[in-house]
Amino acid sequence: MVLHVDCVQDNMPKEIADYLNKMGARIPNIKPGKATIEYLSKVQASTRFWGGLLLSVLATASSVLDHYLRRVNAGFAIGFTSVLIIVGSIIELRRSYQAYNVMPSLSNALRRYGV
Repeated sequence: MVLHVDCVQDNMPKEIADYLNKMGARIPNIKPGKATIEYLSKVQASTRFWGGLLLSVLATASSVLDHYLRRVNAGFAIGFTSVLIIVGSIIELRRSYQAYNVMPSLSNALRRYGV
């Protein structure tokens, strides 16, 4: 039996809404129940759209760059996978930098409370 990803993904907003309801958690300004399911479905669709758009831009840009570099420098090229690795590394570096900048204020707060 083959289970399509879309079938599993379509049920996720309902499962997440049920889990949030069991925990007693809420999404701010969203009513529990059907409104939460609709909100999560909307967010999921938006994320899929923007993620797909970003991947298409990256694929197009890497193809154009690859074509240009092959024409200019024989033998040197950059592929889509390389671009994804570079983008992922930059995002991770940015997150690490932000966490590093927050550390002094966290350590000052912990000292104030004697931890």
